[in-house]
Amino acid sequence: MDFPSREEARIYATLRAQENGPPVVSRESPGPPPAPPSAPPAEPESWDSVASREFHVEKAGFEGDVFDRRGIRNLIRTGAVEENDRVRLDGGPAARAGDLPFLKSLFKLRESSTAMPPPCCRTHSEKIAFFKCNETARPLCEECAEEKKFGNSIIRVCAHCGGPAQDLVPA
Repeated sequence: MDFPSREEARIYATLRAQENGPPVVSRESPGPPPAPPSAPPAEPESWDSVASREFHVEKAGFEGDVFDRRGIRNLIRTGAVEENDRVRLDGGPAARAGDLPFLKSLFKLRESSTAMPPPCCRTHSEKIAFFKCNETARPLCEECAEEKKFGNSIIRVCAHCGGPAQDLVPA
């Protein structure tokens, strides 16, 4: 049976499961699609449902940082966020990151990965971190570790705390 949308197919499967019987489908007249139930079935949240939500990681060095869907994904890929870390979604109660249904697949993907991507900046999670703050150990991109001139020397300074930054990989 063809359905115009995935949602209608999901509704049909839900109704079929509730009836505990196989559906009767005739090829001559497929008939109208089944009516949607009054309350949609409870489904685990997917990436589509968290597209515009904000993630807060409760971990040292992440204070005050807010991440979107892409940011939290990059942090999980690079190992900055672990399964046991506490994560709040939209200011709600903190939960273990590995227990959130839409993050479980990312942790499984990281476990099966053979290569570890380089660390990413926490403010600009789409950029590679080339520096690290000496005081907070926060990974920093070039934009977050600005060059400052002190006398005859130039050093990198963390834009978040003002502390000195060092290269992650010495040249």
